[in-house]
Amino acid sequence: MTPAAPQRPLGDTPPRARNRLLTAAAELTYAGGVEATGVDAIAARAQVTKRTLYQHFGSKAALVAAALEAADRPTVAALGYAVLRRATDTGERPILALFDVLEQMFYTSAWRGCGYLNATLEVADPEHPLHPVARRHLAGRRELVEQLLRSSQAPASGPLADAVHLIVEGAIAMSAATRDPLVARRAKAAVERLLLVPWRA
Repeated sequence: MTPAAPQRPLGDTPPRARNRLLTAAAELTYAGGVEATGVDAIAARAQVTKRTLYQHFGSKAALVAAALEAADRPTVAALGYAVLRRATDTGERPILALFDVLEQMFYTSAWRGCGYLNATLEVADPEHPLHPVARRHLAGRRELVEQLLRSSQAPASGPLADAVHLIVEGAIAMSAATRDPLVARRAKAAVERLLLVPWRA
């Protein structure tokens, strides 16, 4: 049987439909993967027709990229806010508090890893529009690491920042691959040891 076309919610407007499509695409592709998620599923979750989806975005690829882009800065900003709140509550250096926040994230049942890393690894086509969006997101996370190092009175550039950023990204990737939240603690311990080294600013 062919599913009935979704009914347009009362009071629906093009911006609302667009936002629902972005939310649906983000949720479904994060949970099930970019390639495995079809436009039918996204349209059904968003309560719109496929025609509406294509009118707003033109293609599934463009929709996926737009969904990732919409979440980019808010995601990094929310992580930064949570880290600074944790550092304030515990008195810990912000760069170390980052790993406490990551551990909490890794423990959540919905955690599937970084959606941006996942998408770049899954989609091999270098021309897919999600790739530049993912690179910007990773660059934003690097900037956050630099800000937290600076707030921790540590060099915010050079070899230390490179090493800490790689440890952060490695912890995120390993947590998804192993489903082990405690990788955050091991990563934190590694950064604690790095901070003892007399790095040059």
